[in-house]
Amino acid sequence: MSGERRRTRGHLSWDWVDRRLRSMREIWVATASPGGRADAVPVWFWWDGERIYFSTKAESRKARNLRRRPHVVLHNGDGADPIILKGEAVPVDDEAELAQVDGAYAEKYVAPESGERATVFISGDVVFRVRPRLVIAWEYANVSYRTDWELD
Repeated sequence: MSGERRRTRGHLSWDWVDRRLRSMREIWVATASPGGRADAVPVWFWWDGERIYFSTKAESRKARNLRRRPHVVLHNGDGADPIILKGEAVPVDDEAELAQVDGAYAEKYVAPESGERATVFISGDVVFRVRPRLVIAWEYANVSYRTDWELD
C-alpha cells in the first residue's frame, strides 16, 4: 500500500485480509440517508490492494446517499469471518482510472454461459472509490481474534 497501515490490535495478517478481498465476488455497501436511515446492499467490486471500487446507477439510493454523506461502511456479509472497511466514497471521473477499473471488472466478472465480460461503462452508472481509513477483521466467529488496522 502506498499509505501507512498500522495494526492497532490483534494478530491477523494483512495478507489474510488482502487475499480474501481479492477473492470475494461481492461486498455490502452501507450508507445513510440525509435523515439518518441506514441502507445496505451488495455490489460487485474490485479491490486493488489499497482501494475498493464499485459501480451503481447514478440515481440509486446508495449513490444519492453518498453524494450527501460520503461516509461508508463496506463489509463482506460473513458473520464468521467478517472484514469491515470504513472510509469515504468518492466518484471517479479520471479516464485512465476508469479504464483500469473496467479492465479489472472484465477479468473478474465473466458470465459462465456466454463469456460476456462485465464493464463499468454503462450509461447512467457512476463508479465510486473507497480508500479505507479503518479495517476490522476477525475469524472463526470469535471477536477475541479481532484485528484492526488504521490507514492514512
